[in-house]
Amino acid sequence: MLYFNYILAMLGGAAVSVYLPMIAQSSRIMGSPFMGNVPFFGIAFATSIIISLLAGQRPGDYSRMADVPAWMFLAGIVSALMIILSSYLIPKVGPAAFFVLLVAGQILVGFVINQYGLLGVPVQPMNLTKAIGGALVIGGAALVTFSSGT
Repeated sequence: MLYFNYILAMLGGAAVSVYLPMIAQSSRIMGSPFMGNVPFFGIAFATSIIISLLAGQRPGDYSRMADVPAWMFLAGIVSALMIILSSYLIPKVGPAAFFVLLVAGQILVGFVINQYGLLGVPVQPMNLTKAIGGALVIGGAALVTFSSGT
């Protein structure tokens, strides 16, 4: 089951690799990186509700949103900002550089979150193997980003 979850994570990454350039293209068509994601959030909201209902959630289950601490709703702002950034940056730096830098940033912040058990995740302290992996990710991001292609 663990390997299945790893495959799902990779498929999610593959989906994002298509999704964000689509948003960037929409932004270009609409003439604004700020407008490019607006129609998709409405569709994402409706899709989330439909999937949750198909998965067995009942309309009354939505009342539990009141139990979520208010600061956690900042994730919606982070999501919008990340999509706006992708709409702005993908045409400027290209999708390959954007994605390796995005992943590098995620991994570095993930190390901090794991180290201290932030946001309710289990503590997973940094070790030499993880540090080497992080250095390789940063090195790979630098190679992809600053490669002249020759």
